[in-house]
Amino acid sequence: MEEARTPRLVIVALLLCISMCMAAEDFLFANERSAYTIVLQSDASTSEKTAAAELQQYLRQISGATLPITEIGSFNGSPDSISHRIYVGWYESCGSPRPEAFDEGYTYRTSGSDLHIFGGSERGTMYGVFAFLEQELGVRWYTSSYTHVPQLKQYALPPLDYSEQPSLRRRLDFCYDALRHHDWMAHNRLNSLHRLVQNKYGTLSAIWGFHTFQTLMPPDTYFDTHPEYFSLNKGRRNDKAQLCLSNNDMRHELTTNLLAVIRDNPGYWCYDVSQNDNNLDCECEECMKLVERYGGRSGAMLWFVNQVATEVAREFPDVFIGTFAYHTTRQAPRTGTITPADNVVIRLCDIECCMAHPMAECPENAAFLDDLNSWLRLTPIVYIWDYANSFYHYLLPFPNYRAMAANYRLFAEAGAIGVMEEGAHDAPWSEFSELKQWVIGRLLWNPYQDTDSLASLFISDYYAAAAPFVQHYYDLCQQQAQAHHLTLQVKADAPIYSDDFVASASRLMEEALVAASTDEQALRRTKRVAAQVYYLKLRHNPQQALADGTVRKIRDIIAADSTIVRENGYTLQTVLDELGVNNRE
Repeated sequence: MEEARTPRLVIVALLLCISMCMAAEDFLFANERSAYTIVLQSDASTSEKTAAAELQQYLRQISGATLPITEIGSFNGSPDSISHRIYVGWYESCGSPRPEAFDEGYTYRTSGSDLHIFGGSERGTMYGVFAFLEQELGVRWYTSSYTHVPQLKQYALPPLDYSEQPSLRRRLDFCYDALRHHDWMAHNRLNSLHRLVQNKYGTLSAIWGFHTFQTLMPPDTYFDTHPEYFSLNKGRRNDKAQLCLSNNDMRHELTTNLLAVIRDNPGYWCYDVSQNDNNLDCECEECMKLVERYGGRSGAMLWFVNQVATEVAREFPDVFIGTFAYHTTRQAPRTGTITPADNVVIRLCDIECCMAHPMAECPENAAFLDDLNSWLRLTPIVYIWDYANSFYHYLLPFPNYRAMAANYRLFAEAGAIGVMEEGAHDAPWSEFSELKQWVIGRLLWNPYQDTDSLASLFISDYYAAAAPFVQHYYDLCQQQAQAHHLTLQVKADAPIYSDDFVASASRLMEEALVAASTDEQALRRTKRVAAQVYYLKLRHNPQQALADGTVRKIRDIIAADSTIVRENGYTLQTVLDELGVNNRE
Protein backbone atom coordinates (compact mmCIF):
# COMPACT_ATOMS: atom_id res chain seq x y z
CA MET A 1 0.00 0.00 0.00
CA GLU A 2 2.81 2.39 0.92
CA GLU A 3 4.66 1.60 -2.33
CA ALA A 4 1.55 2.48 -4.38
CA ARG A 5 1.36 5.95 -2.82
CA THR A 6 4.95 6.95 -3.68
CA PRO A 7 4.45 7.53 -7.45
CA ARG A 8 1.32 9.53 -6.75
CA LEU A 9 3.26 11.82 -4.38
CA VAL A 10 5.92 12.32 -7.05
CA ILE A 11 3.24 13.22 -9.61
CA VAL A 12 1.64 15.69 -7.23
CA ALA A 13 5.04 17.28 -6.58
CA LEU A 14 5.72 17.53 -10.32
CA LEU A 15 2.32 19.07 -10.95
CA LEU A 16 2.95 21.58 -8.13
CA CYS A 17 6.32 22.46 -9.63
CA ILE A 18 4.75 22.94 -13.08
CA SER A 19 2.02 25.07 -11.51
CA MET A 20 4.65 27.24 -9.85
CA CYS A 21 6.48 27.67 -13.13
CA MET A 22 3.24 28.60 -14.87
CA ALA A 23 2.50 31.07 -12.10
CA ALA A 24 5.86 32.69 -12.62
CA GLU A 25 4.98 33.09 -16.31
CA ASP A 26 1.47 34.45 -15.77
CA PHE A 27 2.18 36.75 -12.84
CA LEU A 28 4.54 39.66 -12.31
CA PHE A 29 5.77 37.46 -9.49
CA ALA A 30 4.57 34.32 -7.74
CA ASN A 31 6.19 32.07 -5.19
CA GLU A 32 9.43 34.10 -5.17
CA ARG A 33 9.84 33.81 -8.95
CA SER A 34 9.29 36.10 -11.91
CA ALA A 35 9.62 35.78 -15.67
CA TYR A 36 10.06 39.54 -16.05
CA THR A 37 13.16 41.54 -16.93
CA ILE A 38 13.54 45.26 -16.23
CA VAL A 39 14.60 46.91 -19.49
CA LEU A 40 16.55 50.17 -19.39
CA GLN A 41 18.12 52.21 -22.17
CA SER A 42 21.90 52.24 -22.12
CA ASP A 43 21.81 56.05 -22.22
CA ALA A 44 19.12 56.35 -19.55
CA SER A 45 19.27 59.35 -17.25
CA THR A 46 20.68 59.11 -13.74
CA SER A 47 17.22 59.13 -12.16
CA GLU A 48 15.93 56.46 -14.57
CA LYS A 49 18.80 54.17 -13.61
CA THR A 50 18.01 54.81 -9.96
CA ALA A 51 14.35 54.05 -10.61
CA ALA A 52 15.19 50.73 -12.29
CA ALA A 53 17.48 49.73 -9.43
CA GLU A 54 14.87 50.62 -6.81
CA LEU A 55 12.14 48.83 -8.74
CA GLN A 56 14.28 45.71 -8.59
CA GLN A 57 15.03 46.30 -4.90
CA TYR A 58 11.43 46.79 -3.78
CA LEU A 59 10.06 43.94 -5.89
CA ARG A 60 12.62 41.71 -4.20
CA GLN A 61 11.53 42.94 -0.76
CA ILE A 62 7.86 42.46 -1.62
CA SER A 63 8.05 39.07 -3.32
CA GLY A 64 11.45 37.47 -2.82
CA ALA A 65 11.94 37.46 -6.61
CA THR A 66 14.93 39.23 -8.16
CA LEU A 67 14.19 40.64 -11.60
CA PRO A 68 17.27 41.13 -13.78
CA ILE A 69 18.01 44.54 -15.31
CA THR A 70 19.20 44.69 -18.88
CA GLU A 71 20.34 47.75 -20.82
CA ILE A 72 19.78 48.11 -24.54
CA GLY A 73 20.72 50.86 -26.95
CA SER A 74 17.49 51.29 -28.89
CA PHE A 75 14.19 53.02 -28.26
CA ASN A 76 12.39 50.36 -30.30
CA GLY A 77 12.34 47.62 -27.69
CA SER A 78 14.31 44.71 -26.29
CA PRO A 79 15.45 41.48 -27.90
CA ASP A 80 12.85 38.80 -28.59
CA SER A 81 14.69 36.51 -26.19
CA ILE A 82 13.14 38.53 -23.34
CA SER A 83 9.53 37.40 -23.14
CA HIS A 84 8.20 39.56 -20.28
CA ARG A 85 9.46 43.12 -19.94
CA ILE A 86 9.12 46.11 -17.63
CA TYR A 87 10.33 49.08 -19.64
CA VAL A 88 11.71 51.89 -17.47
CA GLY A 89 11.85 55.00 -19.64
CA TRP A 90 10.27 55.95 -22.94
CA TYR A 91 10.30 53.55 -25.89
CA GLU A 92 8.52 53.83 -29.23
CA SER A 93 6.57 50.71 -28.37
CA CYS A 94 4.86 52.43 -25.40
CA GLY A 95 2.30 54.05 -27.73
CA SER A 96 2.79 57.71 -26.71
CA PRO A 97 4.94 60.60 -27.95
CA ARG A 98 8.24 61.02 -26.15
CA PRO A 99 7.82 63.45 -23.19
CA GLU A 100 10.04 66.47 -22.77
CA ALA A 101 12.99 65.81 -20.47
CA PHE A 102 11.67 68.00 -17.64
CA ASP A 103 8.07 66.83 -17.89
CA GLU A 104 7.36 65.45 -14.42
CA GLY A 105 4.20 63.65 -15.48
CA TYR A 106 4.29 59.90 -15.91
CA THR A 107 2.40 56.97 -17.37
CA TYR A 108 2.43 53.30 -16.52
CA ARG A 109 0.70 51.10 -19.04
CA THR A 110 0.47 47.43 -19.92
CA SER A 111 0.88 46.23 -23.49
CA GLY A 112 0.23 42.51 -23.75
CA SER A 113 2.38 40.96 -21.04
CA ASP A 114 4.73 43.99 -20.96
CA LEU A 115 4.64 46.99 -18.63
CA HIS A 116 5.79 50.43 -19.74
CA ILE A 117 6.68 53.08 -17.13
CA PHE A 118 7.77 56.38 -18.64
CA GLY A 119 7.78 60.15 -18.27
CA GLY A 120 10.28 62.97 -18.60
CA SER A 121 13.79 61.61 -18.28
CA GLU A 122 14.88 64.06 -15.57
CA ARG A 123 12.33 62.95 -12.95
CA GLY A 124 9.08 61.89 -14.60
CA THR A 125 10.00 58.25 -15.30
CA MET A 126 11.30 57.92 -11.74
CA TYR A 127 8.05 59.31 -10.33
CA GLY A 128 6.18 56.77 -12.46
CA VAL A 129 8.14 53.87 -10.99
CA PHE A 130 7.55 55.09 -7.45
CA ALA A 131 3.85 55.65 -8.19
CA PHE A 132 3.50 52.11 -9.57
CA LEU A 133 5.12 50.66 -6.44
CA GLU A 134 2.91 52.80 -4.24
CA GLN A 135 -0.45 52.65 -5.98
CA GLU A 136 -0.39 49.09 -7.29
CA LEU A 137 1.74 47.29 -4.69
CA GLY A 138 1.29 49.37 -1.52
CA VAL A 139 4.82 50.66 -0.88
CA ARG A 140 4.69 53.92 1.07
CA TRP A 141 7.66 56.06 2.05
CA TYR A 142 6.28 57.51 5.27
CA THR A 143 9.43 58.90 6.89
CA SER A 144 13.14 58.94 6.19
CA SER A 145 13.53 55.92 8.49
CA TYR A 146 10.31 54.00 7.83
CA THR A 147 9.06 52.65 4.52
CA HIS A 148 5.98 50.43 4.53
CA VAL A 149 6.72 47.46 2.24
CA PRO A 150 3.99 44.76 2.06
CA GLN A 151 4.90 41.09 1.72
CA LEU A 152 3.04 39.41 -1.16
CA LYS A 153 3.12 35.84 -2.42
CA GLN A 154 1.92 36.71 -5.88
CA TYR A 155 0.73 39.60 -8.01
CA ALA A 156 -1.06 39.25 -11.33
CA LEU A 157 -0.37 42.26 -13.53
CA PRO A 158 -3.82 43.63 -14.47
CA PRO A 159 -4.55 45.80 -17.53
CA LEU A 160 -3.16 49.22 -16.59
CA ASP A 161 -3.22 52.61 -18.27
CA TYR A 162 -2.63 55.32 -15.70
CA SER A 163 -1.21 58.81 -16.24
CA GLU A 164 -0.73 61.71 -13.87
CA GLN A 165 0.64 65.25 -13.94
CA PRO A 166 1.55 67.30 -10.87
CA SER A 167 -1.03 69.92 -9.96
CA LEU A 168 1.72 72.35 -8.98
CA ARG A 169 4.93 72.78 -10.93
CA ARG A 170 7.15 73.52 -7.93
CA ARG A 171 6.60 71.70 -4.65
CA LEU A 172 8.63 72.38 -1.51
CA ASP A 173 7.90 70.58 1.78
CA PHE A 174 9.86 72.88 4.07
CA CYS A 175 9.95 70.52 7.07
CA TYR A 176 12.97 69.28 8.99
CA ASP A 177 13.14 65.67 7.85
CA ALA A 178 12.14 66.36 4.27
CA LEU A 179 14.85 68.98 3.79
CA ARG A 180 17.57 66.61 4.94
CA HIS A 181 16.55 63.41 3.15
CA HIS A 182 16.40 63.93 -0.58
CA ASP A 183 15.58 60.27 -1.22
CA TRP A 184 12.40 60.75 0.82
CA MET A 185 11.63 63.86 -1.24
CA ALA A 186 12.03 61.94 -4.49
CA HIS A 187 9.84 59.05 -3.36
CA ASN A 188 7.09 61.51 -2.42
CA ARG A 189 7.45 63.50 -5.67
CA LEU A 190 8.75 66.76 -4.21
CA ASN A 191 11.10 68.72 -6.43
CA SER A 192 12.26 71.95 -4.77
CA LEU A 193 14.68 73.24 -2.16
CA HIS A 194 16.42 76.47 -1.22
CA ARG A 195 19.75 75.04 -2.31
CA LEU A 196 20.89 73.17 -5.38
CA VAL A 197 21.03 69.40 -5.09
CA GLN A 198 22.04 66.99 -7.82
CA ASN A 199 22.08 63.33 -6.87
CA LYS A 200 20.99 59.94 -8.12
CA TYR A 201 17.36 61.09 -8.06
CA GLY A 202 17.98 63.92 -10.53
CA THR A 203 18.19 67.67 -10.02
CA LEU A 204 16.10 69.51 -7.44
CA SER A 205 15.08 72.99 -8.57
CA ALA A 206 16.02 75.74 -6.16
CA ILE A 207 15.44 79.37 -5.29
CA TRP A 208 18.48 81.16 -3.93
CA GLY A 209 17.73 82.94 -0.68
CA PHE A 210 14.89 84.63 1.18
CA HIS A 211 14.82 87.90 3.15
CA THR A 212 17.99 88.80 1.26
CA PHE A 213 18.30 92.58 1.70
CA GLN A 214 20.64 91.98 4.61
CA THR A 215 22.57 89.33 2.67
CA LEU A 216 23.02 91.43 -0.46
CA MET A 217 23.72 94.66 1.44
CA PRO A 218 25.26 93.53 4.75
CA PRO A 219 25.15 96.31 7.37
CA ASP A 220 28.57 95.29 8.69
CA THR A 221 30.01 96.21 5.30
CA TYR A 222 27.98 99.28 4.39
CA PHE A 223 26.28 100.97 7.32
CA ASP A 224 29.23 102.89 8.78
CA THR A 225 30.23 104.39 5.44
CA HIS A 226 26.81 104.57 3.77
CA PRO A 227 24.03 104.85 6.34
CA GLU A 228 21.91 106.46 3.61
CA TYR A 229 21.60 103.02 1.99
CA PHE A 230 19.40 101.88 4.88
CA SER A 231 15.89 102.75 5.98
CA LEU A 232 15.13 106.04 7.64
CA ASN A 233 12.77 104.89 10.34
CA LYS A 234 11.43 107.03 13.18
CA GLY A 235 13.84 109.78 12.23
CA ARG A 236 17.09 107.80 12.05
CA ARG A 237 18.87 105.41 9.74
CA ASN A 238 18.55 101.87 11.09
CA ASP A 239 20.95 99.08 10.19
CA LYS A 240 18.47 96.46 11.44
CA ALA A 241 15.66 97.70 9.19
CA GLN A 242 15.08 97.62 5.42
CA LEU A 243 16.87 99.39 2.58
CA CYS A 244 16.23 102.86 1.23
CA LEU A 245 14.65 101.83 -2.08
CA SER A 246 14.89 105.30 -3.63
CA ASN A 247 18.69 105.43 -3.28
CA ASN A 248 20.08 104.81 -6.75
CA ASP A 249 23.64 104.19 -5.58
CA MET A 250 22.42 101.51 -3.21
CA ARG A 251 20.41 99.85 -5.98
CA HIS A 252 23.46 99.73 -8.27
CA GLU A 253 25.56 98.25 -5.46
CA LEU A 254 22.94 95.62 -4.65
CA THR A 255 22.65 94.70 -8.34
CA THR A 256 26.42 94.32 -8.58
CA ASN A 257 26.42 92.07 -5.54
CA LEU A 258 23.50 90.02 -6.88
CA LEU A 259 25.22 89.48 -10.24
CA ALA A 260 28.27 88.20 -8.35
CA VAL A 261 26.03 85.79 -6.44
CA ILE A 262 24.53 84.47 -9.68
CA ARG A 263 27.98 84.00 -11.27
CA ASP A 264 29.28 82.24 -8.16
CA ASN A 265 26.14 80.14 -7.65
CA PRO A 266 24.86 79.13 -11.08
CA GLY A 267 21.93 76.80 -11.65
CA TYR A 268 19.20 78.30 -9.48
CA TRP A 269 16.04 79.05 -11.42
CA CYS A 270 15.31 82.10 -9.24
CA TYR A 271 17.37 84.49 -7.10
CA ASP A 272 15.73 86.39 -4.29
CA VAL A 273 15.69 90.17 -3.77
CA SER A 274 13.33 90.71 -0.87
CA GLN A 275 12.79 92.63 2.34
CA ASN A 276 14.19 91.62 5.69
CA ASP A 277 11.79 89.96 8.13
CA ASN A 278 10.52 93.14 9.78
CA ASN A 279 8.21 96.05 8.99
CA LEU A 280 10.76 98.86 9.44
CA ASP A 281 10.30 100.33 5.97
CA CYS A 282 12.04 103.48 4.86
CA GLU A 283 10.14 106.69 5.61
CA CYS A 284 12.38 109.14 3.79
CA GLU A 285 10.73 111.69 1.51
CA GLU A 286 11.78 110.03 -1.76
CA CYS A 287 10.66 106.55 -0.67
CA MET A 288 7.30 107.93 0.40
CA LYS A 289 6.93 109.48 -3.06
CA LEU A 290 7.45 106.02 -4.56
CA VAL A 291 4.83 104.59 -2.21
CA GLU A 292 2.35 107.24 -3.30
CA ARG A 293 3.18 107.01 -6.99
CA TYR A 294 3.03 103.20 -7.26
CA GLY A 295 0.10 102.43 -5.00
CA GLY A 296 1.62 101.28 -1.72
CA ARG A 297 4.69 99.64 -0.25
CA SER A 298 4.39 96.77 -2.72
CA GLY A 299 4.46 99.22 -5.61
CA ALA A 300 7.62 100.87 -4.31
CA MET A 301 9.23 97.46 -3.85
CA LEU A 302 8.18 96.38 -7.33
CA TRP A 303 9.63 99.54 -8.85
CA PHE A 304 12.94 98.71 -7.17
CA VAL A 305 12.98 94.98 -8.00
CA ASN A 306 11.96 95.53 -11.63
CA GLN A 307 15.02 97.69 -12.18
CA VAL A 308 17.30 95.09 -10.60
CA ALA A 309 15.66 92.33 -12.67
CA THR A 310 16.11 94.32 -15.88
CA GLU A 311 19.83 94.66 -15.22
CA VAL A 312 20.16 90.97 -14.38
CA ALA A 313 18.37 89.95 -17.60
CA ARG A 314 21.06 91.61 -19.70
CA GLU A 315 23.59 89.03 -18.51
CA PHE A 316 21.26 86.21 -17.45
CA PRO A 317 18.15 86.29 -19.67
CA ASP A 318 16.84 82.94 -18.38
CA VAL A 319 17.07 83.76 -14.67
CA PHE A 320 14.10 84.89 -12.56
CA ILE A 321 14.25 87.37 -9.69
CA GLY A 322 11.92 86.66 -6.80
CA THR A 323 10.51 89.09 -4.26
CA PHE A 324 8.05 88.82 -1.41
CA ALA A 325 4.49 89.97 -1.14
CA TYR A 326 4.67 89.84 2.65
CA HIS A 327 3.32 91.94 5.52
CA THR A 328 3.53 95.56 4.27
CA THR A 329 4.02 94.41 0.66
CA ARG A 330 1.39 91.65 0.59
CA GLN A 331 -1.30 93.80 -1.00
CA ALA A 332 -0.78 94.27 -4.72
CA PRO A 333 -0.11 97.83 -5.92
CA ARG A 334 -3.37 99.77 -5.81
CA THR A 335 -2.80 101.61 -9.06
CA GLY A 336 -2.35 100.34 -12.57
CA THR A 337 0.92 102.18 -13.03
CA ILE A 338 3.27 99.24 -12.38
CA THR A 339 3.35 95.49 -13.01
CA PRO A 340 6.06 92.90 -12.35
CA ALA A 341 8.68 92.54 -15.05
CA ASP A 342 8.51 89.33 -17.10
CA ASN A 343 11.39 87.80 -15.12
CA VAL A 344 10.03 88.70 -11.66
CA VAL A 345 8.41 86.09 -9.40
CA ILE A 346 5.96 87.25 -6.72
CA ARG A 347 6.32 85.08 -3.61
CA LEU A 348 2.98 85.66 -1.89
CA CYS A 349 2.88 84.82 1.84
CA ASP A 350 -0.31 84.09 3.81
CA ILE A 351 1.24 84.36 7.27
CA GLU A 352 -1.68 86.38 8.71
CA CYS A 353 -4.35 83.88 7.62
CA CYS A 354 -6.50 81.40 9.50
CA MET A 355 -5.05 77.95 8.78
CA ALA A 356 -7.91 75.90 10.23
CA HIS A 357 -10.38 76.55 7.43
CA PRO A 358 -10.09 76.58 3.63
CA MET A 359 -9.10 79.99 2.31
CA ALA A 360 -12.18 80.27 0.12
CA GLU A 361 -14.58 79.50 3.00
CA CYS A 362 -13.17 81.48 5.92
CA PRO A 363 -14.08 85.18 6.31
CA GLU A 364 -10.78 85.70 8.14
CA ASN A 365 -9.02 85.06 4.81
CA ALA A 366 -11.08 87.27 2.51
CA ALA A 367 -8.38 89.96 2.34
CA PHE A 368 -5.74 87.41 1.36
CA LEU A 369 -7.94 86.04 -1.42
CA ASP A 370 -8.34 89.57 -2.74
CA ASP A 371 -4.57 89.98 -2.69
CA LEU A 372 -4.03 86.66 -4.48
CA ASN A 373 -6.45 87.58 -7.24
CA SER A 374 -5.02 91.09 -7.52
CA TRP A 375 -1.49 89.78 -8.00
CA LEU A 376 -2.64 87.21 -10.54
CA ARG A 377 -4.27 89.99 -12.56
CA LEU A 378 -0.83 91.64 -12.73
CA THR A 379 1.34 88.57 -13.41
CA PRO A 380 1.04 84.81 -14.04
CA ILE A 381 4.21 84.15 -12.03
CA VAL A 382 2.95 83.86 -8.44
CA TYR A 383 4.50 81.43 -5.98
CA ILE A 384 2.75 80.75 -2.64
CA TRP A 385 4.51 80.62 0.72
CA ASP A 386 2.12 78.76 3.04
CA TYR A 387 2.49 77.71 6.71
CA ALA A 388 1.82 74.48 8.59
CA ASN A 389 2.72 74.98 12.28
CA SER A 390 2.56 77.43 15.13
CA PHE A 391 5.91 79.17 15.00
CA TYR A 392 5.72 80.20 18.63
CA HIS A 393 5.18 76.67 19.91
CA TYR A 394 6.18 73.83 17.60
CA LEU A 395 4.63 71.23 19.91
CA LEU A 396 1.18 72.81 20.17
CA PRO A 397 -1.44 70.78 18.26
CA PHE A 398 -2.00 72.56 14.93
CA PRO A 399 -4.90 70.78 13.16
CA ASN A 400 -4.86 72.41 9.73
CA TYR A 401 -5.20 69.16 7.77
CA ARG A 402 -8.68 69.68 6.37
CA ALA A 403 -7.72 73.10 5.00
CA MET A 404 -4.51 72.09 3.24
CA ALA A 405 -5.93 70.16 0.29
CA ALA A 406 -8.60 72.81 -0.39
CA ASN A 407 -5.97 75.55 -0.28
CA TYR A 408 -3.57 73.72 -2.59
CA ARG A 409 -6.44 73.17 -5.04
CA LEU A 410 -7.25 76.87 -4.85
CA PHE A 411 -3.65 77.85 -5.53
CA ALA A 412 -3.27 75.38 -8.40
CA GLU A 413 -6.54 76.31 -10.07
CA ALA A 414 -5.76 80.02 -9.70
CA GLY A 415 -2.54 79.46 -11.65
CA ALA A 416 0.17 79.62 -8.97
CA ILE A 417 3.44 78.16 -10.24
CA GLY A 418 4.27 76.49 -6.94
CA VAL A 419 3.78 76.21 -3.20
CA MET A 420 6.28 76.13 -0.37
CA GLU A 421 4.72 74.71 2.79
CA GLU A 422 6.75 75.89 5.76
CA GLY A 423 6.60 73.56 8.73
CA ALA A 424 9.00 73.06 11.60
CA HIS A 425 12.03 73.25 9.34
CA ASP A 426 14.61 73.85 12.09
CA ALA A 427 13.35 71.27 14.61
CA PRO A 428 13.48 67.50 14.25
CA TRP A 429 10.42 67.09 16.44
CA SER A 430 7.16 69.04 16.35
CA GLU A 431 3.48 68.21 16.70
CA PHE A 432 2.63 65.26 14.45
CA SER A 433 5.76 66.10 12.45
CA GLU A 434 6.06 62.71 10.73
CA LEU A 435 2.40 62.61 9.72
CA LYS A 436 2.24 66.23 8.66
CA GLN A 437 5.22 66.30 6.34
CA TRP A 438 4.07 63.10 4.59
CA VAL A 439 0.54 64.45 4.07
CA ILE A 440 1.98 67.75 2.78
CA GLY A 441 4.10 65.88 0.24
CA ARG A 442 1.17 63.83 -1.00
CA LEU A 443 -1.13 66.84 -1.34
CA LEU A 444 1.39 69.11 -3.04
CA TRP A 445 1.56 66.58 -5.85
CA ASN A 446 -2.18 65.88 -5.94
CA PRO A 447 -4.46 68.06 -3.79
CA TYR A 448 -7.56 66.21 -5.04
CA GLN A 449 -7.05 63.48 -2.46
CA ASP A 450 -8.97 63.10 0.78
CA THR A 451 -6.70 64.35 3.55
CA ASP A 452 -8.36 62.38 6.33
CA SER A 453 -7.97 59.16 4.33
CA LEU A 454 -4.27 59.86 3.86
CA ALA A 455 -3.87 60.57 7.58
CA SER A 456 -5.72 57.39 8.53
CA LEU A 457 -3.50 55.34 6.24
CA PHE A 458 -0.37 56.76 7.87
CA ILE A 459 -1.71 56.36 11.41
CA SER A 460 -2.75 52.76 10.82
CA ASP A 461 0.65 51.73 9.46
CA TYR A 462 2.86 53.86 11.69
CA TYR A 463 1.42 53.56 15.20
CA ALA A 464 0.59 49.83 15.19
CA ALA A 465 -1.48 48.82 18.25
CA ALA A 466 -1.82 52.46 19.35
CA ALA A 467 -3.31 53.47 15.99
CA PRO A 468 -7.02 53.46 17.02
CA PHE A 469 -6.32 55.84 19.90
CA VAL A 470 -4.03 58.08 17.84
CA GLN A 471 -6.75 58.15 15.18
CA HIS A 472 -9.33 59.26 17.76
CA TYR A 473 -6.95 61.98 18.92
CA TYR A 474 -6.42 63.13 15.31
CA ASP A 475 -10.20 63.25 14.79
CA LEU A 476 -10.64 65.20 18.03
CA CYS A 477 -8.12 67.79 16.84
CA GLN A 478 -9.96 68.20 13.53
CA GLN A 479 -13.25 68.69 15.37
CA GLN A 480 -11.67 71.51 17.35
CA ALA A 481 -10.42 73.11 14.14
CA GLN A 482 -13.91 73.14 12.67
CA ALA A 483 -15.13 75.33 15.52
CA HIS A 484 -12.16 77.69 15.98
CA HIS A 485 -9.80 79.82 13.96
CA LEU A 486 -6.13 78.89 13.99
CA THR A 487 -3.27 81.28 13.20
CA LEU A 488 0.47 81.10 13.49
CA GLN A 489 0.25 83.27 16.60
CA VAL A 490 -1.89 80.74 18.47
CA LYS A 491 -1.04 80.36 22.16
CA ALA A 492 -1.77 77.56 24.60
CA ASP A 493 -4.63 79.49 26.19
CA ALA A 494 -6.51 79.91 22.88
CA PRO A 495 -10.16 78.73 22.79
CA ILE A 496 -9.26 75.84 20.49
CA TYR A 497 -7.38 74.24 23.42
CA SER A 498 -10.34 74.06 25.81
CA ASP A 499 -10.22 72.21 29.10
CA ASP A 500 -12.54 69.55 27.68
CA PHE A 501 -10.22 69.06 24.71
CA VAL A 502 -7.17 68.70 26.96
CA ALA A 503 -8.98 66.21 29.22
CA SER A 504 -10.20 64.08 26.31
CA ALA A 505 -6.81 64.20 24.57
CA SER A 506 -5.07 63.17 27.78
CA ARG A 507 -7.31 60.11 28.21
CA LEU A 508 -6.72 59.05 24.61
CA MET A 509 -2.95 59.42 24.95
CA GLU A 510 -2.85 57.31 28.11
CA GLU A 511 -4.83 54.58 26.33
CA ALA A 512 -2.54 54.84 23.30
CA LEU A 513 0.57 54.43 25.43
CA VAL A 514 -0.85 51.36 27.16
CA ALA A 515 -1.74 49.82 23.78
CA ALA A 516 1.79 50.45 22.48
CA SER A 517 3.59 49.37 25.65
CA THR A 518 4.78 46.00 24.33
CA ASP A 519 6.15 47.41 21.05
CA GLU A 520 9.23 49.56 21.62
CA GLN A 521 9.11 51.28 18.24
CA ALA A 522 5.38 51.99 18.38
CA LEU A 523 5.76 53.23 21.96
CA ARG A 524 8.47 55.73 20.99
CA ARG A 525 6.35 57.03 18.10
CA THR A 526 3.26 57.28 20.30
CA LYS A 527 5.16 59.16 23.00
CA ARG A 528 5.98 61.80 20.41
CA VAL A 529 2.26 62.28 19.82
CA ALA A 530 1.57 62.33 23.57
CA ALA A 531 4.18 65.07 23.97
CA GLN A 532 1.77 67.47 22.21
CA VAL A 533 -0.77 66.99 24.99
CA TYR A 534 1.81 67.06 27.78
CA TYR A 535 3.27 70.27 26.39
CA LEU A 536 -0.18 71.85 26.18
CA LYS A 537 -0.85 70.91 29.81
CA LEU A 538 2.52 72.34 30.81
CA ARG A 539 1.75 75.64 29.09
CA HIS A 540 -1.73 75.77 30.61
CA ASN A 541 -0.53 75.39 34.18
CA PRO A 542 3.18 74.70 34.90
CA GLN A 543 2.75 74.02 38.60
CA GLN A 544 -0.16 71.64 38.10
CA ALA A 545 1.86 69.88 35.39
CA LEU A 546 4.59 69.41 37.97
CA ALA A 547 2.16 68.11 40.59
CA ASP A 548 0.30 65.64 38.37
CA GLY A 549 3.41 64.06 36.82
CA THR A 550 3.18 65.70 33.40
CA VAL A 551 6.63 67.28 33.76
CA ARG A 552 8.12 63.92 34.67
CA LYS A 553 6.55 62.36 31.57
CA ILE A 554 7.99 65.11 29.36
CA ARG A 555 11.42 64.68 30.89
CA ASP A 556 11.26 60.91 30.39
CA ILE A 557 10.40 61.39 26.71
CA ILE A 558 13.29 63.83 26.29
CA ALA A 559 15.68 61.44 27.99
CA ALA A 560 14.58 58.45 25.88
CA ASP A 561 14.50 60.18 22.50
CA SER A 562 17.82 60.89 20.85
CA THR A 563 16.49 63.77 18.78
CA ILE A 564 16.55 67.31 20.13
CA VAL A 565 13.22 69.00 20.71
CA ARG A 566 13.42 72.65 19.76
CA GLU A 567 11.04 75.53 20.16
CA ASN A 568 12.22 78.61 18.28
CA GLY A 569 15.80 77.65 19.03
CA TYR A 570 15.18 76.42 22.58
CA THR A 571 15.24 72.86 23.84
CA LEU A 572 12.10 71.77 25.63
CA GLN A 573 14.23 71.43 28.75
CA THR A 574 15.01 75.14 28.48
CA VAL A 575 11.29 75.85 28.33
CA LEU A 576 10.84 73.89 31.55
CA ASP A 577 13.53 76.04 33.17
CA GLU A 578 12.01 79.30 31.90
CA LEU A 579 8.61 78.36 33.30
CA GLY A 580 10.18 77.86 36.70
CA VAL A 581 9.40 74.16 36.85
CA ASN A 582 11.67 72.30 39.26
CA ASN A 583 14.00 69.97 37.40
CA ARG A 584 14.42 67.62 40.35
CA GLU A 585 10.95 66.57 41.32
